[in-house]
Amino acid sequence: MYVINVPGSNNTTKKGSKWHNKIYWNLGLFSAIFGLLTIYFIVVINREELPVHHSHNEDILIVVKEERPDDIPANSENNIRLLPKDTIINPDKNGDRRDIASIDGDVEILNEPVIDDKALEEAIAEVEHKETYSDGENGAEDKKEDKKEHNMESVKGNLAELSKPWPPVVVPDDPHLYKLPGEDTNVSTSRAELDMRMNSIRDSMRLSWKRYKQCAWGDDKLHPDSCHGSTWFGLGLTIIDSLDTMFLMGMKEELLEAYNFVQDIDYKKGAKNVNIFEITIRVLGAFLTMFNFTKDQIYLNKAVELGDMLIDSGAFKTSSGVPLSDIDLSTGVSHRPTCPGCSKMSSLSEVTTIQLEFNELTRLTKDPKYKESSDRAMSTILQHIPEDHLPRIYVNVNSGVTSGTLTLGARGDSYYEYLLKQWIQTGEQRYQEEYLAAVQSIKDKLVFSSRRGLTYIAEILESKKISHKMDHLVCFLPGSLALGTLHGAPSWHLELAEQVIRTCVEMYRTKSGLAPEIIKFDSASKLFISRNDEFSLLRPETVESLFILWRLTKKPMYREWAWDIYSSIERSAKSDNGYSSMERINTDRPRRKGDLESFFLAETLKYLYLINGPDDVLPLKRYVFNTEAHPFPIRSADFGRTNENG
Repeated sequence: MYVINVPGSNNTTKKGSKWHNKIYWNLGLFSAIFGLLTIYFIVVINREELPVHHSHNEDILIVVKEERPDDIPANSENNIRLLPKDTIINPDKNGDRRDIASIDGDVEILNEPVIDDKALEEAIAEVEHKETYSDGENGAEDKKEDKKEHNMESVKGNLAELSKPWPPVVVPDDPHLYKLPGEDTNVSTSRAELDMRMNSIRDSMRLSWKRYKQCAWGDDKLHPDSCHGSTWFGLGLTIIDSLDTMFLMGMKEELLEAYNFVQDIDYKKGAKNVNIFEITIRVLGAFLTMFNFTKDQIYLNKAVELGDMLIDSGAFKTSSGVPLSDIDLSTGVSHRPTCPGCSKMSSLSEVTTIQLEFNELTRLTKDPKYKESSDRAMSTILQHIPEDHLPRIYVNVNSGVTSGTLTLGARGDSYYEYLLKQWIQTGEQRYQEEYLAAVQSIKDKLVFSSRRGLTYIAEILESKKISHKMDHLVCFLPGSLALGTLHGAPSWHLELAEQVIRTCVEMYRTKSGLAPEIIKFDSASKLFISRNDEFSLLRPETVESLFILWRLTKKPMYREWAWDIYSSIERSAKSDNGYSSMERINTDRPRRKGDLESFFLAETLKYLYLINGPDDVLPLKRYVFNTEAHPFPIRSADFGRTNENG
């Protein structure tokens, strides 16, 4: 960057004759013009000669951030421009010049802070309309509209290739074009080493609990760095969600503290806008599990009280039986979402991911009303299932018809998980048939492979265009595919699971060792991370799948990859204040977001603990985990059926 001082514009010239002043003025003017011409020549005429960070993919198109005045918002449409390949991106205000940072030659990250994701998608796929997810707890999606028509003439040649349809690839010719670290390991870890790992993970749980107790006792969510809590349910969610993890880890003192809190829970003192799906999987699920573990009536009483409140709220009294999304705990009345910009339709994953919990409540109480209510919602969805057996993410509560994007990520993921798990739990044939049909369509329509053999699950937008992005949430799928084979699904499900899990593990090959929220693939099937997605909530999906794959295959690499993930959490997400969600995870200095989701304690640490433990603890033929990692016993005979493969 040139800094030009023009003589005569300040006190840099001495007072003297007009002749001297004129010389200085002319020299200054000449210098200024020369400098501007030089900058113009470098930037506009010959900008490829600038020192750049080259993309490994020669065809990649980059959306960059212009330098802007402070009064222009960061996401302003005027702040976006399109440049040809290998053009340098301006450093941010902190001087960070990691314009395109490579992760072991296969993952790229674009430096596009707070840029509208739709602009990036238009540049990469021309017609692709990005739906951005802001899913702190429930994967809620905020769809942003960008009405500005971008000038695409300067990149027309690049976009010609990007707009061509890509054929899906199920199994690459060589699924091991390169190997992940530890993939060849056949060394069994000693029991002493595994015990050390379990103790370390238990210490992580204790540190998290200690900080929560110190800073946020009784609140739903911990903010460890500022040492305070925040409210979502108004019920002490972190306490409830952590119960069975502490039970499995033998944390008796902490469990007693939690038990004393649970006895005094008053649902009517809860929040006004509580998502029915979230409170079902986290609170109802936790209480049902703890009753099965302990037979303590307190837990079942709390489960029944909550179940009755949800049934009596009127949530299920819609014309279709598809429940409304939210409940006001203080009044016990259900309603549609009230948040600004929220869709007034229900989400597919929410209305179809309450069945395991309601089924279990019916099994324990012998009261059919819980199962009947949740069954009606599921039956309505199945009655309106598309021909491809892949419902879209938005559900009309009056008709049960789905619309919008087809994704196994946010708002769609656990529908497929619960198809399988309802089959396992109840032995009902309809769930088996629908699950198998859905997986076949996933294989036919959504499975793609990168040029280096990374198998990923794409999305189909409402416009029918394919979006080559994959949420970390999709990493539940390898575990579900593998689990299905234990209960009678075809063997190729396991083969596909072992392909997709490699992509999920690859997501962790960032500088921090933490996975981003979303990955994308460009036209050359190159994996990259957008700056907007460069954060980690310490999600559990990958370690959940690794746990199941380890149990089923006994391949040491799955347990070692899980330990690598835990080690990265220890290295990058831990401080004296405990653990925190992280951002800027592919930099040398990742930043703490300063909050901790309850699922880190309920799921992530639990699965990491179990994968290093003995297999006779919660065997997968006898227990099915709900989507919040709360395990229920498999008692299909109690539902009047027998799962012959269970």
